[in-house]
Amino acid sequence: MLGLYIALGILGFILLFVILAVITMYRLIFFSPRKGQINDSTLVDSKNFKNYQEDMKENILSFMKREYEDVYITSFDKLRLHARLFDNKESKKIVILLHGYKGTVYRDFNAISKILFEEGYKVLAVDERAHGTSEGHVITFGARESKDLLSWLDYVKERFINHEILLVGVSMGGHTVLNISDKIDKDIKIIADCPYSSPKEILVSTIKSVHLPVFIFYPLLNLTCHLFGHESLNKTSAYNSIKNSDNKILIMHGDKDKVIPYTISKKLADTYPNKIRYEVFKNADHGASALTDYNRYQKVVKEFLIN
Repeated sequence: MLGLYIALGILGFILLFVILAVITMYRLIFFSPRKGQINDSTLVDSKNFKNYQEDMKENILSFMKREYEDVYITSFDKLRLHARLFDNKESKKIVILLHGYKGTVYRDFNAISKILFEEGYKVLAVDERAHGTSEGHVITFGARESKDLLSWLDYVKERFINHEILLVGVSMGGHTVLNISDKIDKDIKIIADCPYSSPKEILVSTIKSVHLPVFIFYPLLNLTCHLFGHESLNKTSAYNSIKNSDNKILIMHGDKDKVIPYTISKKLADTYPNKIRYEVFKNADHGASALTDYNRYQKVVKEFLIN
């Protein structure tokens, strides 16, 4: 009898641990938006960004001063999604921007937006689900966000007929644009800045970086995503998408990235050297390649756009 009580006690402890872990992971990792998250003036706290704080502020303010139209679509799961449309009625080119995890368009695209406006693009700056003024409270690291992007593409094609389309994503947004590369027209170009290849790869990398056991915490993360986001973290992978894609793809990444190690995207580029143009920016932290070497960044982007 004592053995039964001990066994039940152990099972109870395990169940309690799982419940507490899932709730904690949901609140810390998957739930959005958190208080203060929509503050475009909150810059990244990193020593590698200190030299670029003033540049970022200037770029953000310049971006925010531009006039835009609020546009909305309904997602496949009935969420109202928002984007800002910076129109250029003279142009037949449009770019869709997807920001990073718990990011904002103004912050994440403060530098590359200058290049895109200079090149004459209409700009559709998307608030991803659970970000900005889009509805939702669960981030799925690209799973449902990829479906949302396909819906935004349908919106663009219907409203802007015969336009050249470009997709640009940063971090999680970078993964998302790569993840749909096998589901879009082959003449759509893709730029991914500091992307991860799959949710599993980046989350496993993060778990290892804080010295926690992957075999315990990754299944708990996936369980949390299943319970609250109704998606599996194992289903989305840029490897599978790019394998079946004929799109032109540019990936850029800083070699000092502490959030998503550049080796993750390099491995992806090395797998498909004939499909991906890959550029590493020395001494650049996460999302800071354009700030670290703007002249080279601008040159690389413009070369990619015209070729």
